[in-house]
Amino acid sequence: MYNEGLWSKSFDIFNYLLMILLCIIMLYPLLNTFAVSISDPVLVGQGKITWYPQGFDFHSYQYIFQDKNILNAYKNTLVFLLIGTSLQLLLTTLFAYPLAISDFIFRKPLAVYVIITMVFSGGLIPQFLLIRDLNMFNSIWAVVLPVAMSAFNIIIFRTFFQDIPKELRESAYLDGANDFGILFRIFIPLSKPLLATFALFGAVMFWNMWFEPMIYLNDNDDHPIQLLLRRMTIETENYTDVGGLQRFLDTYNLNPKNIRMASIIVTILPILFVYPLLQKHFVSGMMIGSVKG
Repeated sequence: MYNEGLWSKSFDIFNYLLMILLCIIMLYPLLNTFAVSISDPVLVGQGKITWYPQGFDFHSYQYIFQDKNILNAYKNTLVFLLIGTSLQLLLTTLFAYPLAISDFIFRKPLAVYVIITMVFSGGLIPQFLLIRDLNMFNSIWAVVLPVAMSAFNIIIFRTFFQDIPKELRESAYLDGANDFGILFRIFIPLSKPLLATFALFGAVMFWNMWFEPMIYLNDNDDHPIQLLLRRMTIETENYTDVGGLQRFLDTYNLNPKNIRMASIIVTILPILFVYPLLQKHFVSGMMIGSVKG
């Protein structure tokens, strides 16, 4: 005989066990990375470190933060993140708003243009030549401008703006507001979850960015944290004695793997701290703006 209560309870238990298993699968690499970064170098070399540290040793973090360039690299990353993310949100919002207005005469041609850019791309070499010809080498604009607008973001923003009741816009027109006033006083305040979601996406993208700075920024003083830590990681892998690395390893009997794992932790911790603050907006922002096509 079918027992609805028993099946419902069994289904809940299965879901809980599945979620616990998924959490373990996702957390284990992070715990292992942190454990290796602070564990005894001998045990690390023997491969005995799993998800918990053994024989605490923090000299790997000492090596990372003794580099005088580390704070400068963090500053560069924050500058890229703040300017790049703000520019992304501003340009995407300004472009998506008219596409959401049904009586805008260039609405369809611009929408087609946006979709075309999702299918066709000039590629890396034309982009490199364009930035060179615009004299943007060794400047922040070479990093933030090529990714300042995304067709995917524009479509999501446009869809969300279309879901806002048009009566609000018409009432604002009757009260004497122009389109800029409507956008910044009505649409943007109603779009906080969406803005928070894509601000997080943009922040993570700029935080993890290293390829574009490596190509366009020749001065090491302009490099972001990811590029600096990449260079430090390569040094530990190749035992390149840059900045006294080999001497440091010999002095404290460190394993290069300690430093590589410490570099990963230093890189991801800021994002891990920021994400919980935006989680509520992130969850709601992923749902809105994607209901209508």
